Amino acid sequence: MTTVDLSGSWSIREALGDTWQWYVDQPVTARNNVSAAAGVVARAPGWLPARVPGAVIADLHRAGELPSPYVGRSSRSAEWVSTRSWVYRRSFSAPRPGAGERAVLCLDGVDPGGTVFVDGVRVGSVGGLYRPARLDVTALVAGGGEHRLAVVVDPAPESQPQVGRTDLVRVHAPRMGYGWDFCPRLVHQGIWRGVRLEIGTTLVEALSVRPRVSEDLASATVHVSGRVHLSSGATASAAASAEVRLGGAVVAAGPVDVGDDGVLLGAVVVPEPALWWPNGLGEQPLYEVVVHVGEVSHRVVTGFRRAAFTRNAGGPAGALPYTAVVNGQPVELTGWNWAPADALYGEIAAAKVEHLVGLARRSGARLLRVWGGGLVETPAFYAACDRAGLFVWQEFSQSSSGMQSAPTDDPAFVAHLRAEANAVVPPRTHHPSLLMWGGGNELEDDAGPLTEQRSPALAALRDEVARLDPGRHWVATSPTGPRFHFRPDDDERHDVHGPWEHQGLTAHYTLYDGGTALAHTEFGVEGMANRRLWTALVPPADRWPVGRENPLYRHLGDWWNNAALVQECFGGRLTTPGEFRRASQFLQASGLAYAVEADRRRWPRTSVVLPWQLAESYPNAWCTAVVDHAGEPKPAFHAVSRAFAPERVTGRLDRLAFDGGPVGVEAWLWSSPGRAAGGTVTARLLDAHGVVLAEERWPQADAVATPRAAGRLTVAAAPKAAVVLAELTWTDADGTLIDREVVPLSTAADLTPMLGLEPATIRFHVEHPGDSGPRWTVEVAHTAGPAVVGLQLSDDRPPESTGWAVVDNDPRPLLPGERRRFTVEWRHDTGPRRLLLESWNTEPVLLEDV
Repeated sequence: MTTVDLSGSWSIREALGDTWQWYVDQPVTARNNVSAAAGVVARAPGWLPARVPGAVIADLHRAGELPSPYVGRSSRSAEWVSTRSWVYRRSFSAPRPGAGERAVLCLDGVDPGGTVFVDGVRVGSVGGLYRPARLDVTALVAGGGEHRLAVVVDPAPESQPQVGRTDLVRVHAPRMGYGWDFCPRLVHQGIWRGVRLEIGTTLVEALSVRPRVSEDLASATVHVSGRVHLSSGATASAAASAEVRLGGAVVAAGPVDVGDDGVLLGAVVVPEPALWWPNGLGEQPLYEVVVHVGEVSHRVVTGFRRAAFTRNAGGPAGALPYTAVVNGQPVELTGWNWAPADALYGEIAAAKVEHLVGLARRSGARLLRVWGGGLVETPAFYAACDRAGLFVWQEFSQSSSGMQSAPTDDPAFVAHLRAEANAVVPPRTHHPSLLMWGGGNELEDDAGPLTEQRSPALAALRDEVARLDPGRHWVATSPTGPRFHFRPDDDERHDVHGPWEHQGLTAHYTLYDGGTALAHTEFGVEGMANRRLWTALVPPADRWPVGRENPLYRHLGDWWNNAALVQECFGGRLTTPGEFRRASQFLQASGLAYAVEADRRRWPRTSVVLPWQLAESYPNAWCTAVVDHAGEPKPAFHAVSRAFAPERVTGRLDRLAFDGGPVGVEAWLWSSPGRAAGGTVTARLLDAHGVVLAEERWPQADAVATPRAAGRLTVAAAPKAAVVLAELTWTDADGTLIDREVVPLSTAADLTPMLGLEPATIRFHVEHPGDSGPRWTVEVAHTAGPAVVGLQLSDDRPPESTGWAVVDNDPRPLLPGERRRFTVEWRHDTGPRRLLLESWNTEPVLLEDV
């Protein structure tokens, strides 16, 4: 088979109404003087450069027709774009098809859909962003040579923003671009996936590979299905087969049947498969399945694991199962909620997907919940998760709304969802990362979270998933409830969401310590943007004030702007954007990490812990994401990464500011792999200069596995209105350090003492191999003064620089006399490298290539 890649450089042109007909090289018949006008306009200038895959708004920005939608409030300048049709056009050279060969034009994704022309002849249409098109153009390219391809992208359909009604939605597509709490209105259009021409006698489409591991894990069966189109007189059944390879070696093979109707079916048994494990529990061996049909071979990467769900230990009777059992082992599912890497998802580079998935893996995550307000994710995303050992919970593109949150019962829409399931499920069944399907995000009615019994739309999706992907786990929505919101001490809250806001210096800790949920599948804490992104995003004249009274900040994350709370927590003494950034990011990091730790202290009753959200789809000045739109982690990412660790000593707190009262911290332990008896936990309360104010030790006579309390340290008389540090260490029987935690606390009524820390002095040393090496190490030593709070390394290159500096920041304070070693990995970067080393109470230092 011959393949001609038609991605890359195209041209684009706006079309209002039916003017698209003037630009696709077809004859125009019209009344009045329109025919004459059409000829003139079709020959006139006005075509702009475009790229495929891509997005219309991004093409217009690159061509100078729009300001960047990612600066200030400029996204408003693009809101008209989605009301137009857009004509994409390019020329291509086609080889002459041989005797008996067919030429098929393949479009993998057009959003929201469109009509396709070759040499002015309509050859077909694309019926939705998840529907690939395979269009026979043999007659049009029979002579080979140069041809003109045009795709008319439709105007975006009507849909609902976040505050609207779900029952008015009639399309299966991401809704966040219509206006969401973390994304202004920025409706996507474009040829968002690849385009190619395939020429051959045998063409295979809708190929699906579905692995199934036996209950005893001793074998696996690879089920293969698809449809074969043969040229007249060709036969493929005798030559159809499938091989399963590991490391290039064939480990299993067998015939595949091709019926007279072109249906391809087969199964190959693989003995003693190497098992795929989620992150942190083992390796991720990937196999290649090669399906041969005639002269055509198709390759699909897969992996083998067995996964099911069982009821949670200690859960109430009648609760759904939320504990994953993978390859026979119960697995705690920590991870993140995932939104598209960009609101203009045709612009998402594979390198950015790999980067964000890599960050999720580094954090210790095992599960990404692909949120129903966004995409059914792409092959690049799933392939990255397969390699990273990250499970995927894929929701269909349905979501709640502020006024009504149940999908319509309209039979036409229910039938539409059935067809959509047939488009999106089979191409994803081969991925070992795909753990489960969900009907959508936060779908509910007056009785609570929706079930299939109350929603024909969800019942239809459940039935199609069961038919197309039998054995894969399914949930109707998230949360499944039966009550929606996270609240303390309530056995009716099995799978819950929220809150998404910091609750305050005392209430936050009270709430999370009182939880009883079996699965906490969406919750978060808000924080201000990273310095580098904020500098590019917010024009200098609009940077102050940083609260909701500023219209620019209302545009860039209004729902998550908690400047008033941040100011209250720091005694009203924050006077610059930089101070607000540090303070809000401290609250986000400490608050989100504490929420995760509190949930994890309830394992195995609580088995799923998924903060909202890993990365943001649009750059915001305030957001709940822990990785900003540029791909740079915020302090909360590093704090939660510690909370996800398999072995921890953590501090259970009543509050963060003790208001002159006794200061107390309870030490808790857990060890997922298990730790033998004989260790010791030490708790110390230190002043800011490292002086020990109190100390307790608790020998661990029993082995450690599931979480348990080790002991409580209470200090009745701590220094007044000061910063104190709770230090917890856990050592093994031989004195080897297992984990250490340091938590800054205030003895005042708020966190004002943190702003008054005396300056500290640090010494640093940088080791790097220069431009040719991707890895730096930075060693920092505390030499004088009090503890250093908020010490971090960050990328200080210009915002437009490519690539990323991936830093293993440590959120813990640096104590007097302590040393810390950072590693920095540069990825996909160009140009001079530069980092900023900063904290709350040291002078900032630039680290550059030398």
